[in-house]
Amino acid sequence: MSRLDPKLVPALERATYAAEAPLRKVVRSHRLNPLPHAGTISVFLFGVVVVSGVYITLFFQFGFEASHRSVRAMDDHVIQSVVRTVHRYSSAAMVLTTLVHAWRTFVAGRFRGPRRWRWTTGVASLLVVWLAGVTGYWLVWDRRAQALNEATDELFGGLGVVSSFMVRNVYGPDAGSGWGVLFVIWLAHLVLTVIIGYFLWRHLRRSRLRILPPRFWMALMLGALVLVSVLFPADLLERADLSQTVGDLPLDPFVLFLLPPLLGNWAWLAAIVGTAAIIAALVAPHVRPAAPPVVEIDEDACTGCDLCVVDCPYVALSLADRSTADPDGGTQARRPVAVVDADACVGCGICIGSCSFGAMTLPGFQAPERIDPEGRQVAIVCARHHPSDVDGDGGETVLVEVPCAGMVHANAVGSLMRSGAAGVQVVGCPPGDCAFGLGNTLLDERLSGARSPHVPLRFEGIADEDWVAPGELVDALAAPNAHPAADTERPEGNRRLIGAGAVVLASMAAVAVATQAPYRGSRESGVVAVVDHTPGFQLEGQPTVTGRRGDAVDVVVRADGVEQARRAVPVSGETAIGVVNVDLVPGASQVEVVLVEGADETTLFAGEVELADGERFVVQAVDVPPPPGIAEGRDVFADRSLGACDVCHSVDVGDDGVGPSLAGVATRAESRVEGLDAEAYLRQSVIDPDAYIADGYRAGQMLPIYEERLSPDQLDALVEYLLTLDEAVLP
Repeated sequence: MSRLDPKLVPALERATYAAEAPLRKVVRSHRLNPLPHAGTISVFLFGVVVVSGVYITLFFQFGFEASHRSVRAMDDHVIQSVVRTVHRYSSAAMVLTTLVHAWRTFVAGRFRGPRRWRWTTGVASLLVVWLAGVTGYWLVWDRRAQALNEATDELFGGLGVVSSFMVRNVYGPDAGSGWGVLFVIWLAHLVLTVIIGYFLWRHLRRSRLRILPPRFWMALMLGALVLVSVLFPADLLERADLSQTVGDLPLDPFVLFLLPPLLGNWAWLAAIVGTAAIIAALVAPHVRPAAPPVVEIDEDACTGCDLCVVDCPYVALSLADRSTADPDGGTQARRPVAVVDADACVGCGICIGSCSFGAMTLPGFQAPERIDPEGRQVAIVCARHHPSDVDGDGGETVLVEVPCAGMVHANAVGSLMRSGAAGVQVVGCPPGDCAFGLGNTLLDERLSGARSPHVPLRFEGIADEDWVAPGELVDALAAPNAHPAADTERPEGNRRLIGAGAVVLASMAAVAVATQAPYRGSRESGVVAVVDHTPGFQLEGQPTVTGRRGDAVDVVVRADGVEQARRAVPVSGETAIGVVNVDLVPGASQVEVVLVEGADETTLFAGEVELADGERFVVQAVDVPPPPGIAEGRDVFADRSLGACDVCHSVDVGDDGVGPSLAGVATRAESRVEGLDAEAYLRQSVIDPDAYIADGYRAGQMLPIYEERLSPDQLDALVEYLLTLDEAVLP
């Protein structure tokens, strides 16, 4: 690998395997090391997540109170509680195993060249797994969901569409039961799960690599999940409540790791760092890409036996008919020959180990049987073990580097022995951990006579095999045949299997404990103002309209006459809408909450408030909803596809434009034309605008198109809205 990758990646791989050494000593067998199976274990855990998720959905209800209550009911039922806990822990474990798999893939250099798109889908899958986990915690609607709400508001609250959604669907008085919000979150959770499945399919397609881990790993993992779920049931916090701060709570670091920085005034820094990490992961395969060597095929030597096609892990080979005959060479027309897809070839050389006719070569690597082994021990070593860093034993051992052990042909053993080799040893990757997926397994089967091309019978079993982790080459050379098993399906004895089970159980217990990682959130008391107000409209609880259209809106909080804070309210269109949070010292104080619009101040609340530690006083600043007809008329007034009246007419006093301001028009309309009441005059002005011309304006400035453009109901609604534009109240 050192030939193909920058020095950093192999160095990271050595450090990684050195860090894993204690685990390998505990399980006492490379075959029982779970880390090489992290990727396939992730797929298995995804299956557990899906099955358990479908089950708990049967008992789930939608709504702020209903969702929390339904989860509480699940916890009171033994089976439902265990399945819900399995769902949570398997989700967290899936994130962990996916990260482990991604890291080991990176340090092994398996993210470049033809495998870059496999890496990209893996990164995308990890991102979607995290998002699905976030929506899962949101569905419970406990204090973790409240923390997610506040983190979202902290990060995106300045965007009008986000603040509008949060106020009108979560915090505001019109949010209702929350059925729609929770259903949308559940739907997003479901869609993300489907996307994960799609990315996994894209990740695994066009390869013959295994999808699921060995059966005993699945049994151990499922057993550990169930046992840990029984011993450590998933918790349920109190229901989300805006009148309480998030406070101290346990956070799952596998899914909710962004909450501390998002809630700790580091929101944008966390967003930038997270985005940069994702971009770096996606760009990594394209930075200093080392194109792997592509196998070359001698068509004249190829017999079309298809063994190479069957063995290629990445489906880079196929058979095609040769269209020309070679009478002198004795070849017939249209005979099959192997064809390589250069875009899919990863340069492993496994196909060379399948070819008995010398029809394949890999640039930069020499077949082991071509060396002079006279009187020496020959060690054929996978490049991941860095044989160039190891000196031969006084010239008695010659090391032959191959990109993958699977490149070795079974006949190479016999050829080397016939050429005078004192012995042959193959050192490759540990079971399940081949950098190319199948190389160690294929060679082991060839040397044992279980797979074509077979080793000559007289040389069957003569070669020493050692399937060890990178970094253990010296030990393997010193003790040949100490690790001869490459098969991952059958564990080595019950005692060692018990050790592996203990490792899996301890790992799952660690995941369960980690999901309870303590987070010390803010317990500051304070005032929360939920604002949904358009300046120039009437607030609930106020006698008249407040402000003028276009005014900036601030919330000012005073305690005992002292201004504590002034916060600008986010704007969506002409509406000030958002949640403003101001910290106050716990205890009793005279609190005043004021809405400031330009030069106007409106007192939303004034009185004594006594706040306990972590308690919030909630104040609503919401406009009086207009009657349905008036609301529709206001929409017609502003809709560019309908009335578009506000293009020429303002509703602010003295703000004349192309047409006169309509502020107070309902009052003026009562006496504008003799014989017409206000409603008749306004209707005439819309459908026959030149019937009466206001002073200072001329005929023809307004087109008489609205009788046809608007439906009768829309015209009625528009007139009803115009009748509200009097000088006393302008909604």
